Amino acid sequence: MLTAIWAILIFCVLIFVHEFGHFITAKLSGMTVHEFSIGMGPKIFGLSKNNTTYNLRLLPLGGFVKLEGEDGESDDSGAFCNMSAFKRFIVLFAGAFMNVVIGFLIFAIIFSNTSLIASNTVGSVVEDSAFEKAGIKEGDTVVYMKGEKYSSSIHSFRDITLFLSLNGDSSATITFNRDGNEFTKIIKPTSTPDSEKAIFGMTPGRYKKGFLNTIRLAFWECVFVIKSVYLSLWWLITGAIPASSMSGPVAIVGEIGAAAKMGWQSVLNLAGFISVNLGVMNLLPIPALDGGRILFLLIEKIRGKKMNPELEGTINFVFFALLIILMFIVTVSDVNKIL
Repeated sequence: MLTAIWAILIFCVLIFVHEFGHFITAKLSGMTVHEFSIGMGPKIFGLSKNNTTYNLRLLPLGGFVKLEGEDGESDDSGAFCNMSAFKRFIVLFAGAFMNVVIGFLIFAIIFSNTSLIASNTVGSVVEDSAFEKAGIKEGDTVVYMKGEKYSSSIHSFRDITLFLSLNGDSSATITFNRDGNEFTKIIKPTSTPDSEKAIFGMTPGRYKKGFLNTIRLAFWECVFVIKSVYLSLWWLITGAIPASSMSGPVAIVGEIGAAAKMGWQSVLNLAGFISVNLGVMNLLPIPALDGGRILFLLIEKIRGKKMNPELEGTINFVFFALLIILMFIVTVSDVNKIL
């Protein structure tokens, strides 16, 4: 029951935030908004105000804002299709942007209530480790890591662990800051005696609590999640990870249940991850997603004339149907994993 409550609450809030981004920017842009719905399927409750219907629907798996002229031509001066490309872009982009903003706020809440947050500053160095052999000392701050398989700027300890997991035991070029000066060393990760896992041989320092640190940490956590999403997509495309590793709503509910057992901070952290993930995925240049519609806007600007609204609507419908089929396949896979 607790898992169900948390799952419904998280899904509804994140969907509301996303659709509210579309809704409020459409209203402010003077567009005609016919409907603002949270959930899909049969209507549970609804009301109308200022020519817009507000509905709560049965299934908490999505939502939508219905705009005049969104998928076709219209003579209405407030129709989506009759607005400038800039206004249409703002409306399309606003949903994903709101999801990232909410993710940022969630991470800020978590960090403001956590006193021990691992940083990219070296807290201590293990004797005879890769870091010690390279001359890296306590108090040094790692700012960049370059390896044979992966390179990245470093802003948190999570960036360091991600680099090590991707680069493995290959040599790495480490750039670190010491007393305002930058130094670069090439090091070879070592392995623990009882494990083949590559390590650098350091423990992270801790960030001090404070408003500015909280804001900075929340920002870089959002960046880390965005980077992780794109890396995961690239691994799926290249076959580095199997397609069976994809997860849908059923698996997400299971993760929410596991997080709930560890406390509210774990649930909030997962909600922040899901929110930023949702924003990033919606901006992918795939028709039927916000990013696909933005792609059509870009094509329009390059061509110097609008695309055929009926053709664009048909393409969006076809890809929406394909996404539904993909969601069904992933859901069946999630259920099979549970069984």
